[in-house]
Amino acid sequence: MIFIIHILRWILKFIKFPIQFLKLFYEDLKDDFKNKKISRKQKFVFVIGLPKSGTTLVEQILRSLGYIDQSSSPLRILDNRNLKHSHDVSEEMFKKVPKSKLSFLKLHTHFSEENLKIIKKFNPKVIITFRNLTDVLISRFSHIISDDKHRHHKDVINLNYNDGFKKSLLIKNSDDTPVKPLDYFYFWIKDWKHEIDKRNLGFLTLNYENYNLNKTKYVKSILDFLEIDDVNLEELLVKIRLNHDKIKVNSLEKNLKKFIKPQTFNKNSKETKKKLVISDIENFISENLPK
Repeated sequence: MIFIIHILRWILKFIKFPIQFLKLFYEDLKDDFKNKKISRKQKFVFVIGLPKSGTTLVEQILRSLGYIDQSSSPLRILDNRNLKHSHDVSEEMFKKVPKSKLSFLKLHTHFSEENLKIIKKFNPKVIITFRNLTDVLISRFSHIISDDKHRHHKDVINLNYNDGFKKSLLIKNSDDTPVKPLDYFYFWIKDWKHEIDKRNLGFLTLNYENYNLNKTKYVKSILDFLEIDDVNLEELLVKIRLNHDKIKVNSLEKNLKKFIKPQTFNKNSKETKKKLVISDIENFISENLPK
């Protein structure tokens, strides 16, 4: 059934967005063909991180290395049916990853015993990204006020920046936000860090801030983790820099909107930060963290 769903989904996208579809299809087909001539020990990479924590940067690096996105390519199948939570993983999801082709999957998967059990069973190379909690929450708020379709947009858009930011952290309801965002983000980071250390999981843990401190070291840590030694690091860094402002998003619809009317929800986060009283929001976060 998933194969039929996959085909129908991409036929529909081709009808709606033929140019975007053909471009994506060509690029992924070309990468898959080129990758046949490349020997890579690690075929499948699973990228985990909170939104706005550097996962898109890791995605760019993996794309530059020839890995194909399992969630947004017509040449890959993502079986995300029957999940208890939208960010969970399932055995069916990992079973659809091709064993002989370079692929990556990027999700916001939180820690749970069941998620970890599935990850360990299929044993992908796992890269998990972290970022300073305050900066993650500021980027999230920038996204909320920029995206009028976000479920919390109407709750905060008419408030001043500091009040809107604070409210965005404490929203809780039975419909779409059963856990306060501040609590969810805090425990997401705390739980994964604890379990990685406790169980010696062997994940590559990255801190987004380190990329700006030392781009070469950051990218090389990924190459070393994936046992890739046939790539010119300087050329790769140039490629990443050239693509920095051309972030590839995960849906053809967003790509088309970007093509017609350029926009990225992250680009105003620095501007948002300037409008916030940082000492005030840091105190607010500290005072409202779960005990």
